[in-house]
Amino acid sequence: MNARIESMSHGDGKVYLQMVLDRMHPDAEVLLDARLKDGAKIPAHLFPFNPLEETSQANYVVVLPHFDVREVDLTFLEYAGESSPLTQSRLTVELNMMRWRTRFNAFVHNELLEQMFDIEREYCSGRMNVYFTDAIEDGDEIVVKMLADMPHAEGSDVMVDFTDGCGIEVDLPVYPLVDEIIPPANYGEGERLRIGFSVRVAAAAKDFCVTVYDANEQIPGGFAYFCDETFGPLDESFSYCAIDASIDSRYGRWFVRHCETLAGLEEQRSHSFAVQPQISLVMPLYPGDECYLSAAMASLSLQTYTHFELVLVDMGANELSLTSALREWEGDERVVHLVPEAELDEGAARLTGLLQSKGEVCAVLEPSVVLAPEALYEYVRRINEVMDKEGIKNSHGVGPCDVVYTNHDSFDRDGGLHTPQFKPVFSPDLLYSYNYLGPLVFLSRRVLEAIQSSVGFSSESFDYDLVLKATAQAERVERIDKVLYHVQNAASISPDADRISSRREEEAFRTGRKVLANHLRRNGIDALVLADVSDRLYTVRYRMPDETPTLSVVVLAGDDASLLDACLSSIEQSVIPRDTPIYVVVNQETSRDVVVYGEHLVRKNRARVIAYQGSSNRAAMANLGFSQSTSDYVLVVDGDVEFADPEALNCMLTHCIREDVGIVGAKTLFADDTIRHAGMMVGPYESASEIGANMPRSARGYLGRLQCASNVSAVSLSAMMVKRAAYDSAKGFDERFQVSNCDVDFCLKVAKEGYLIAYNGGVEAYRKGSDSGGRSALTEKQQLRAEREKAFLHYRWPHLFVDGDPYMSSCLDPRAPYFLLGPVQ
Repeated sequence: MNARIESMSHGDGKVYLQMVLDRMHPDAEVLLDARLKDGAKIPAHLFPFNPLEETSQANYVVVLPHFDVREVDLTFLEYAGESSPLTQSRLTVELNMMRWRTRFNAFVHNELLEQMFDIEREYCSGRMNVYFTDAIEDGDEIVVKMLADMPHAEGSDVMVDFTDGCGIEVDLPVYPLVDEIIPPANYGEGERLRIGFSVRVAAAAKDFCVTVYDANEQIPGGFAYFCDETFGPLDESFSYCAIDASIDSRYGRWFVRHCETLAGLEEQRSHSFAVQPQISLVMPLYPGDECYLSAAMASLSLQTYTHFELVLVDMGANELSLTSALREWEGDERVVHLVPEAELDEGAARLTGLLQSKGEVCAVLEPSVVLAPEALYEYVRRINEVMDKEGIKNSHGVGPCDVVYTNHDSFDRDGGLHTPQFKPVFSPDLLYSYNYLGPLVFLSRRVLEAIQSSVGFSSESFDYDLVLKATAQAERVERIDKVLYHVQNAASISPDADRISSRREEEAFRTGRKVLANHLRRNGIDALVLADVSDRLYTVRYRMPDETPTLSVVVLAGDDASLLDACLSSIEQSVIPRDTPIYVVVNQETSRDVVVYGEHLVRKNRARVIAYQGSSNRAAMANLGFSQSTSDYVLVVDGDVEFADPEALNCMLTHCIREDVGIVGAKTLFADDTIRHAGMMVGPYESASEIGANMPRSARGYLGRLQCASNVSAVSLSAMMVKRAAYDSAKGFDERFQVSNCDVDFCLKVAKEGYLIAYNGGVEAYRKGSDSGGRSALTEKQQLRAEREKAFLHYRWPHLFVDGDPYMSSCLDPRAPYFLLGPVQ
C-alpha cells in the first residue's frame, strides 16, 4: 500500500487531508493510527472519498484536530481478513503548512474543498459526533457547551477525554446538561442518543480537543477541537442574543424610526382633549446645574401640549446663566421663579416647589431632563384614554391615574442617544430593588395631598421616598411605553458636572436604603434592606413573622435517584419551619431506581411517597401533592433541583408571606454556573420561555433584572413557592397542560386573581437534570400534544400574544427572552 497527500486544508478547528491510497488488496479495509512526535495517540477519522473533480485521484479523507504542533505522524494499516495488517504506510504531516495550503485550495479547488469539509456529515449516522453549541464568556473563563450525538445502542459506555492545544491530556470537570433518547427521524432508522455537557476553560488558554468514545467499542468515536476558529462564530452568535437594548449601538436609528413625526406633532398642537389638566413641572436649580438649562428649556418650548407651568426653585444658580436660559420665556406667566430665603437641601427644595405649584398634576423635572416634544401630550392622552375606557365623565382632575411614568434614555452632546430604559408595568418588587420609575414621574394632586395628610414627606432620597409613598396611595399606576425624555449625560458635558452628578446619585442611593426600610415598616412588612453600592441595587430580606406559617414541600420525582437524594438533602439542610412534611410524587413512568429509593425514604421517615396513577403529567402531579398537604404555603420543586444556600427556602417563604405576593420563583442554574431560568416571558417561540437562559450566573442583566427581585408574568415549576390562598383562588394547575406550559398558565391565573408573581434573583438553585425530565425526548405524539397546548395557551391568554408580556416592553423584541431591542426598521 502506498499513501500520499493530494491536497490539504483546515477549518472549524480541524485539518482535512485529501489522500490517495493505492496498491491495496481489492477487499482491504484501511485503519488509521495518528500520533504526535512523542508517540501520544490523537483522535483521527478516515473516510472513503469520491471527489467531484475528475482530475482528482483521491479516494480517502483524513480529519485531524488542528493542534498547535509542527508535525503529526500517520500510519495507514491495511487489513484483509487477517488479525495482523497486510501492509502499512507511514507519512508525516506538517501542520504549519495548513494556512497557505488552505488559501491556495480555496482559490483553485473551491468545490472540492467544500465537499471535503462536508464529509463528516456524510458519515455521521453510524458514529459519535460532537458539536459545540454555545461559548459564553464569564470573566476570565469561557463556558463551552457541546452536544454528543450517536446511535442508541444498549450496552454502550460513553466516555469523554480532553487534551489541550498541544495534544497533552488535561482533566476538565464535565457538567452534564442533557441526556435523552431521540425517536427515529424516519421509518427504518434507529433511535439516537444525545448527551449534552459543558466545560469551563481559561479564556487565555482556550484551545482544547474533546474526544467522545464508547469504552465497549460498539460505536466509533468522534472529536471536536475548540479554538479561535470555533469560538469566534459561537461567541458572535451568543453575543447577538446577549446584546440587550441598553448596549445596542442601533438604538439611535431605532429611536428615529419610533419617535413622533413632524406631521404627528403638528396634529397634536391642534388637538383638544376632553380633560386638559394643568401640569406643574418643578425644577430645582443648584449651583452646577446651569450647564443643563439651555437644552431643558428648549425642550419645554417645543411641547405640543402647552397647558403647563414651570416652577423654578432657585437655590443659588448662576444668575447670568439663568437669565440667559430664561430670556425667551420673559413675560410668560407659565414660568414661576422661586428664590427661598433659607438654604434648603435638595429634598426640601423639591417639596417647596411642589407645594407652591398649582397644577392638577405635578412632576419633579430635573434640569438634566430633556423632554421629547410629545411628552406632556402623551401623558394627557393616557389619562383621557383611561377615563374614557372606564366611563369617567369628569372635567376636573386626572381620574384614577395617580402615578404615571414612561421610558427614557440618555443623551450625549457629542454622541447622540443611548442606554434606553424600557420599563415594565408597575412592579413593586423591582421598585424595592431600585427606583426604576424615575427620574420623571407624574403625580396627581390628589395623591400628593393624601401623602401630606397621612405619612408626610421626607427630605432623604426625596424622589424615591415620594415614589414609594405615591404608589402605595395610588388608585392606579400607569406606564406609557414610549421614550418620552432624555437624560443629559453629565460626563459628556464636563468633569465638574460628572462629579456633581455622581455625588448626588451616590447620596440618593445611600439614603434610599433607609427610605425603603421605613416604607416597608410603615406597611407592616418586617424586613432588612441591604444595599449593593457597586450595582446600585437593594436587596430586601424579609423576616419570619412571630407566628410561623406552615409549609409543605412537594417534590416531583424524575428518573434519577441520586439527583433526588441530593434534592432532598438540600431541602433538609435548609432553614425552614420544623416538622415541614415532604411529599415525593412519582408516576407510572418513574424509573425502578427511584421507586426503590422512595421505599427507602418511607422506611427512614424522610418523606411520604405519593403515586400518581398515570403517565408523567407535572400539573396533575403538583395538584396531587397539594391535595395531600394542608399547609399555608407549598414549595413545589423538581426532583433534580439542589438549592445553593441553606437560606434559600427561608427567603422564598418569607417573600411569599408578603400579602400581595402569590408565587415566588428562584433563579435556577445549570451545573456549569450558567442561568437556566430567571423568570419566564410570554411570547417567545409563540409560547413562553425562560428569561436569560445560558447567561453567566453573575450577569446583571438588563436593568439589573437577572440579579434583583422583580415581578414577572410567570416562573418555572422547577422551584416555586406558592401561597395556598392563591392556589385555591386559581383552582390549581390545569391538567390539560400535560407536556408544557402548566406553570405559565397557573401563574397567569394567580395573577388574574390579583396576586403578584415574584422572581427572586437572590435565591439560587441548581437544576442538574435534563429538560426532558428523563432519558426520552418528546415523541411525535407528545410533540403534537405540545403544539395543541401552545394553541390552548393562546386561546386562554390571547391579549398577551397581541399586546406583549406586560413585564417586558413593546419596544423590546417580543420573540427573545434577553431584552433585545425591537426591530429597527
